[in-house]
Amino acid sequence: MKRFFGVILVLCLFHGTIEAKQFVSLKSSKINMRVGPGDEFPISWVFLRAGLPMMLVAEFQHWRKVKYLDNTEGWMHKNMISGRNTAVVIKDNALLYKRDSESNPIAKLEKNVIVRVLEKRDSWIKVDINKIKGWIPKESLWGISDESEQ
Repeated sequence: MKRFFGVILVLCLFHGTIEAKQFVSLKSSKINMRVGPGDEFPISWVFLRAGLPMMLVAEFQHWRKVKYLDNTEGWMHKNMISGRNTAVVIKDNALLYKRDSESNPIAKLEKNVIVRVLEKRDSWIKVDINKIKGWIPKESLWGISDESEQ
């Protein structure tokens, strides 16, 4: 019981909240998410896809609290995440266009596909998926930061 209150106290005192929506991505294909910021905390989830975007929620020493698209939240060691800009497609059959306007589509992307974010322009995002580059409406993606430019 003492340990529980100690953990709560630590989290309350040192739990730095991130102001704007910032995203990071997973470095490898097997990363443990923990219920607290340390190896002594139990694993709550294991993520098995490198490149998955995560919203950065808080920081504590070498640990980062992150949230996934489905609102799964927990702590990961900072060495397990990267600043690489990725996003996940959240709409079925999202269309990818050659230009940042609705020109002829060049590809159809399935839901849950991970793309690398290259550029942001208003409500359009330039992405790369397996060396195919194109533009997709921002509302078709999750993992895009609030900042207007990269």
